[in-house]
Amino acid sequence: MQFPSAEWAQAYRDALNANTAYQEAAQSWVGDILLLIRPSDPNAPAPGVHLVLAHGECSAATYHPDARSVSSEFVYEGPPESWQRLMRHEVDPVKAILDGTFRIKGNLAKMMRFTRAAKELVETAARIPGSP
Repeated sequence: MQFPSAEWAQAYRDALNANTAYQEAAQSWVGDILLLIRPSDPNAPAPGVHLVLAHGECSAATYHPDARSVSSEFVYEGPPESWQRLMRHEVDPVKAILDGTFRIKGNLAKMMRFTRAAKELVETAARIPGSP
């Protein structure tokens, strides 16, 4: 299974919905987030996975071959190398925003209230076969 892909997105949705630690950490969260892989070539497609999340559940995880036009409350984006490092637990998802490894678009104050949920999102993603 390849990251990102439709198959990976579905496996991620299933894994999130089976993760009790994520469910507890995100109990008060309602919103959506786009995980965007920023290509080095600005003319190349930017694939991504759009997650619809509410109260610790993921109701949809949709793969987009070029996700730049997807509307989302939050966009978490970084280059392929940074995604690989994130999935291998070499960088912390919150610290990666602060040091510029990843960029977040959206209400940062809201996002910072859910740092434990963000870490569970990454922990869950890293367990999906095919993750970088």
